[in-house]
Amino acid sequence: MGGTDGVSLEIEKRKQILEKHGIEVKLIAGKRSRGADYIIEELEWDDGIIPIIKENGFRYFEKKYLEAEELKRKIKKVSNIIEEKLEVIQKKEKFDFVLIHNIFSFGGHIAAAKSFAKWIEKNKLPTIATHHDFFWERKEFRAPRGEYLKNYMEKYMPPQSSYIEHVVINSLAQQELKKRNNIDSVIIPDIFDFNQAQWKKDSFSRDFLNQFDISPNDLIILQATRVIPRKGIEMAMDFTKKMQENMAKLRGRKLYNGKRLDKNAEVVLVAAGYAEDEKQDYLFKLKTKAFDQRIRVKFISNYVKAERAFHGGAKTYSLWDAYVYADLVTFPSIWEGWGNQFIEAVFAKRPIVVFEYPVFKKDIEPEGYKFISLGSGARKNEETGFYEVPDKNLKKAVEKATRWFLDENLGKKLETNFKTGQKYHNFHVLENFLADRLRLRQ
Repeated sequence: MGGTDGVSLEIEKRKQILEKHGIEVKLIAGKRSRGADYIIEELEWDDGIIPIIKENGFRYFEKKYLEAEELKRKIKKVSNIIEEKLEVIQKKEKFDFVLIHNIFSFGGHIAAAKSFAKWIEKNKLPTIATHHDFFWERKEFRAPRGEYLKNYMEKYMPPQSSYIEHVVINSLAQQELKKRNNIDSVIIPDIFDFNQAQWKKDSFSRDFLNQFDISPNDLIILQATRVIPRKGIEMAMDFTKKMQENMAKLRGRKLYNGKRLDKNAEVVLVAAGYAEDEKQDYLFKLKTKAFDQRIRVKFISNYVKAERAFHGGAKTYSLWDAYVYADLVTFPSIWEGWGNQFIEAVFAKRPIVVFEYPVFKKDIEPEGYKFISLGSGARKNEETGFYEVPDKNLKKAVEKATRWFLDENLGKKLETNFKTGQKYHNFHVLENFLADRLRLRQ
């Protein structure tokens, strides 16, 4: 919780909606989360024994430090500790309703699922369990080691209970959950507050570009996602490089947003998301690629948080500040449960470059957005470990982006995108669902 990742953002949106209706909300999370009312250390998915359970529980990691019985004991011990701590919190708070995010679907911390399932049953707590991504959608979690773990995941990930209503964020997940577990679910896609004021440059953010040595006359491309392999950030870099090669058509010209690129303008990719600890090798490879291929990339996650703040005299910007200064947004993810950064770019009224991942093609594109496509066919280069799209796709995307940059009427396309997003993904979609389930005051 409290980060710029999709799950954190969706939790914060629910908190805002519920509190607007007079509901008292308490957040429970691991120790690295920000803004939690209760910290349960054993909920931290990449700390202590938890990653050891993960690496010994699935064949993908090829680790066998723990024998089957010892792995079983470790899972039970962690689960029991979490359940005991939940009971202590429940005695104090006497919760009326529980909203759970990814506990019953995330393969990186399987021990937590049993503890929450037992806690819900014991206290007869009506629960909405939202599954942003299922373990079977990640190759590393598809093959549990041993019968115990296989049976455990069938029982608890996710569990069937008369107290739990299951929510997924796309139709592919809904179909697969029904097929695998015979569990019915409701689709609530990522949503956004389209009624808020448009983000603007102001006194707080006016030094944003200077902070990162970016000229206001440069062409600025924003990659707002976390820095993890499935986000395909290398493809945003390839697009940036190809755009730089095409800059002769844009220098000295006025862009759709009124910016005029000077004769020295360069293309700068701003990577605003953070790299998780276990993905630092991916970040290193991206930085190496940027250096070797002379691609201007600014990795700024140390200066971008969920909200604006000052820490020890140092300023941190919000993710929204990055959108304000962007001329274009890249969203080249290979796989997404839905796509928070896509809808953020729609709200910000920025042109978007998209790799057409499965959920995008199935659920998002049919809503009617105008976008720049990298296609839907990417291959993984086994030598570099990076995803690549055909050069012709990059060329077409850059040519379309160039036309859009110079299109005085582009604002109309972006306004149409905004209205489409507002129709399908405004707060009212989630608010109506929660109002019905929790019988909120209207």
